[in-house]
Amino acid sequence: MTTYLKLLIYYMMNIVLALIVVLFLEQSCIAAVFSLPNLVRQTMQTYFESNKTNKNDIEALLKKVPEQYDKPAGVFVTLSNHGKTRACWGSIEPTHANIIESTVYGTINALKKDYRHKPVQPSEWKSLKPQVTVIKEIEPIYSIRSQNALVDGLLIKANNKSALLLPGEARDAYYQLVQCKLKAGIQKGEAYQIYRIKAAIYE
Repeated sequence: MTTYLKLLIYYMMNIVLALIVVLFLEQSCIAAVFSLPNLVRQTMQTYFESNKTNKNDIEALLKKVPEQYDKPAGVFVTLSNHGKTRACWGSIEPTHANIIESTVYGTINALKKDYRHKPVQPSEWKSLKPQVTVIKEIEPIYSIRSQNALVDGLLIKANNKSALLLPGEARDAYYQLVQCKLKAGIQKGEAYQIYRIKAAIYE
């Protein structure tokens, strides 16, 4: 094999390697753009910088839907500041055509509709940490002993009353149950059913 041919093979191998690296980086950038927490940040930026009125800017965020998010699901958007919840909004049942739509509109509602907190101000959204919880499954359970509060959420129902805690909102299963009962207004001796919430968490 001549020296020229060796050099040619060497340069071709380097070109192929460079192309592989470029493709990898491109895919990584695309994944970052379409991550749900980044979508929450983009939504907050768009919401405040468009003076909350330009629907076209919000709708532009809904146009590109990655395949893994192109399905309906219950979604919760949580905004926290130094580990404390600043705002949260969502539903255990699907409310929009896909996860992207639920995330965008869940973010907007968290900013302005969470009655437990004051509306988020334009000066503070950059400091908020977004978390998106996508509901995968809700299953009835018959003993709180089988519950892992750090991994699974809890839903409680009694007649027309209900409440829930998302995964990680309580460190102990019994505390999780007590808090759900308090939120739902379930009285001592009142019958209720509990459900385990399986979810994927993006942060």
